[in-house]
Amino acid sequence: MVTLEPRIRKGKVLTPSAIPCLQRLPTVNVTLGCAHGCGYCYIQGYANYPGDDRIVLFTNTAELIRAELRSMRRKPTRVYFSPSSDAFQYQPEVRAVSLESMRVLLEAGVEVAFLTKGFLTEDCYELFAQHPGKVFAQIGITTMDQALSRQIEPRAAPPRMRIEGIRRLGELGITVRPRLDPLIPDITDTPENLSALFEALEKVGVRMASASFLFVRSAFVGKVKAAYAEIGAQLGEGFGPARWKHQSFADSCGSAKSLDELDRRARFEQVTQIAQKHGITIDICTCKNPEFAGEGCSITAQKRDVQEPPTLF
Repeated sequence: MVTLEPRIRKGKVLTPSAIPCLQRLPTVNVTLGCAHGCGYCYIQGYANYPGDDRIVLFTNTAELIRAELRSMRRKPTRVYFSPSSDAFQYQPEVRAVSLESMRVLLEAGVEVAFLTKGFLTEDCYELFAQHPGKVFAQIGITTMDQALSRQIEPRAAPPRMRIEGIRRLGELGITVRPRLDPLIPDITDTPENLSALFEALEKVGVRMASASFLFVRSAFVGKVKAAYAEIGAQLGEGFGPARWKHQSFADSCGSAKSLDELDRRARFEQVTQIAQKHGITIDICTCKNPEFAGEGCSITAQKRDVQEPPTLF
């Protein structure tokens, strides 16, 4: 049971994130904490993390965004939802605040980008259909196995619902990309799991996907181990974070425990090869893999704004 605590927000809303690829545009979190309960989530290590069973909903977010836009001499081109939470958590109250906040931005001519593993409902599609050229979506998905999904992301949307979301958004002319992040070594990066996932993505017209592997910060190594202890024997005493090395992120944005670079390269190669069999190209997140060449994960779609066709990017 997740407790929802409404709160009036104070201070600015449209602020940049510390995440390297989000430092150049404003970002919005409508909640503090996230109801999905993903065992790997890095926000568990934040000082202001409210706990696994509680989220704080900032009910006046849209109002504050409207006021900030009025006071700006120059409006931002694009705003990103949400670096430390999901805008489309299962609670209707959260989705309502997110949609109203996005509506304020879109009606002011400001583009909206988001990453979600959550619940896109009819009211979401209705709003986005009115502004297809100003909405840029990424859908997080790493498996089509419902049982496995419930273990690693217990309160996120079911995989089939996320695939349907990709299809619906694409049909509305919205730029949308799947995001395989984080892939969990030997759990969601197996050939069997990836083949089923890429087959489902191919069927809804996907031609490009982003990918990255699990990283674990020291503050929550124990929680990650506990969350996944029952998934497989490899997540017992020998589970990776205990023996992984610290890897640096891009732009001097800290570090975390992750797979050795050579291991990651081999695994990314396997992901890429399986994806190619289904006509899908993989972009590697270069924020968390700065030693890799490429354009990166394009989390805000800024590198791929103009395309033919401009839907599944």
